[in-house]
Amino acid sequence: MLNTSKFDVIGIGGAAWDFLGIIKKYPGTGEKTEMSFIDQQGGGQTGTAIVTVARLGGKASIIGVVGDDEFGEKIRKSFLEEGVDISHLFIDKSSTSHIAFCMTLEDTGDRTIFYNRGTKRFLTPQDIDRDFVSNCRCLLIDTHHSKASLEAVSIARSLQIPVVTDIERFSPENDSLFALGTHHILPERYLLEYTKESSLEKALLFWRKRFKESILVITLGERGTIAFNGEEIITQKAYKIDSLVDTTGAGDVFHGAFAYGLTLGYDLPTNLNFASIVAGLKCRFMGGRKGIPTVEEVRKYFFGA
Repeated sequence: MLNTSKFDVIGIGGAAWDFLGIIKKYPGTGEKTEMSFIDQQGGGQTGTAIVTVARLGGKASIIGVVGDDEFGEKIRKSFLEEGVDISHLFIDKSSTSHIAFCMTLEDTGDRTIFYNRGTKRFLTPQDIDRDFVSNCRCLLIDTHHSKASLEAVSIARSLQIPVVTDIERFSPENDSLFALGTHHILPERYLLEYTKESSLEKALLFWRKRFKESILVITLGERGTIAFNGEEIITQKAYKIDSLVDTTGAGDVFHGAFAYGLTLGYDLPTNLNFASIVAGLKCRFMGGRKGIPTVEEVRKYFFGA
């Protein structure tokens, strides 16, 4: 059957403006340190994931809120430049936008993020347009607007639309989001925190008993990823590049590539490989977005793209 959805992936969640810097070491309390590089670009979990979909050739849209300030305007413009639909990216009048300061260690590429959510409002369930959500092949959510995300997920699942979640910290809606979503991509740290287990093996058993109908993908940083479909564990090594610069946004890029891979019909092992390559290539450049590869770049490494 021909799929007539307007969008491959719709994302609902955070969109930010990032300030980036490279330092040799983190200063101690009361100390100063020089940055050898500074830049600024769009960011946010879902924001970066959705740009990934567009950069790879997919049709993408974001549902969210920005402030009525210069950073909100920069965020909106950055999406438009990538071809991302912003018809449901609302401007909250007389408020400020989400901004972040991302510091990267020169030798390792490891990063630390300081952020402020701004004074913009959060989306409510009433902001979610059922007809709009129904017009995608995959829904991607984080918990920045957790109540609204739950409403969107409920709509998507009632229409048999797959849902990819990006949940890395507590929200009251997490249990319901995990129960309804189809593909959950979690950092190992939060999986252990959520399950209250001391080992990955025990956490997987917990997950199987409680959410056996969903697919779980666990990101392990430089150790790669593992996926659990309730029956077997699939491992994927992290994609290594010679010129590692910055890991900021790699997880967000992985989420976006994985969601887009679902719309391309990739099976789980293929999609893990695809998303790992895309996330790895991102790390060639500073920031979450500048290094996101195009589909032409990905084809050099992934012949199924």
